[in-house]
Amino acid sequence: MKLFKCYMFVLLVMMLLFPGGCGNREPQRKPAEAPVRIGFALADMERDGNKTIKKTVDKGKQKANLHITWLDARQDPVEQDRQLDELIKKKAKAVVLQPVDPTRAVAQVEKLARAGIKVVVLENLPMNTPADGYIASDHVMAGRLQARFVLEALRRADELKNGRMTPPPVGTIIRPQGQQHEQPDGAGGDGGEQTSGAVDYSVAGQLPATRPLNVVLLRGDPRDQMAAAITAACREVLNGREDVRIIGVYDHPRLDPATVPATLGQILGRGERVDVVLANDSGLAVAAVDYLKAGGYDKNVLTVGVGANEQSFRALVNGEHDAEVDVQPEMLGQFALDAAVDLAGNGHWQYNTRAVNGDYSIPARIVPVRLVTARNAYLLEQRHKGIKKDRQEQRQEGAPERQGGEGEQQAQGEQGGQGGQDQPNKTMLRITTQEGKTVEVQIDGEVKKIESMGGGRQGQDDQQGGQGQDQGNGGQ
Repeated sequence: MKLFKCYMFVLLVMMLLFPGGCGNREPQRKPAEAPVRIGFALADMERDGNKTIKKTVDKGKQKANLHITWLDARQDPVEQDRQLDELIKKKAKAVVLQPVDPTRAVAQVEKLARAGIKVVVLENLPMNTPADGYIASDHVMAGRLQARFVLEALRRADELKNGRMTPPPVGTIIRPQGQQHEQPDGAGGDGGEQTSGAVDYSVAGQLPATRPLNVVLLRGDPRDQMAAAITAACREVLNGREDVRIIGVYDHPRLDPATVPATLGQILGRGERVDVVLANDSGLAVAAVDYLKAGGYDKNVLTVGVGANEQSFRALVNGEHDAEVDVQPEMLGQFALDAAVDLAGNGHWQYNTRAVNGDYSIPARIVPVRLVTARNAYLLEQRHKGIKKDRQEQRQEGAPERQGGEGEQQAQGEQGGQGGQDQPNKTMLRITTQEGKTVEVQIDGEVKKIESMGGGRQGQDDQQGGQGQDQGNGGQ
């Protein structure tokens, strides 16, 4: 009996301790993993490129367990210091940093590194700084593409002037025979330059008859690696040519477009003629386009920017701007996200090159760039949805290109510094194909005879003479 009571007592105790029974217990669930915290500290979220980067990252973060903090410094380096301190307090695992001030960014990166936070620098790499990654567009190629656009425009303008080529219909793409890829940039000499067919003959017709061309470089912040690299590459291609003269490189701290009118006004005010404006940034380029348009110079000055933002795209398709170098912010955003996620997870990432940075060799990925003109502006349509393509609609209807129409008066000779040089009479030729496409070309002198030289159907010999306009624009 005592043994039975003892057995029942032990059984009762076991039931109290394990009420569910051994066979009915469910395995304990692991607690949900906390999302990986990543910060994007950008210089200015109002930039179109940064807006595109944010869209790309927000779309990509859905595929991973991420908590992303977006920080907008609004071009204030002190504010960016404060925001990075907050990320340290929140124990972020990785930060994508777009510095406002590259000189302050050295201390910023070091502070993050001491806190054990991985740092991916976007576009502007601070000198001699131990970043864990570097994501940037191809700054050197951006500068080369700008310069090459100018050289191609020169070549085609000279062909028209010397009568070596009859302009093809608008929209015709001309490529070097036998060339599948672009050749190394800056290959000078007749027949040595490789062209991409990016320059329309009507665009080349904007250039003056006088040589050398006067080129103005609108550089961004001189402390930025991006600005320095684009400008250096552009100058490398153009320097030493007899038909091009760089009349100045002008700095614009923090890419402030409001400073562009003062720059151009200073140049024109001292009597310099401006034929080409090459800007490090789309915002600077659009500011130049607006200033030139207001002063009546827009028909005679080529403009090229870098960034392909919404305003520059609108100016391209409306025929007010000539070319943009697209830095492809979608790829910048995706590469930055991939690098930050991998570094936060396992401390390394899939880079494909390195950037020498003082005492450090930084793992990097470089995004390819591309030249966009009115011809291939469709490449940007997906990014800039909703913008009416007035330029393309006009071309489809057979409207003339950017050149001034019949009777259009150009007041540039009355503006500061662009006048004062005698010019020969000029004739504006308007050529219409059997398909209804139209192109206008301005040539020196009066037309005596026009012939169609092979390669197409013989049409009516519509000979358009005309009185040349007296333009006091220094040859433009």
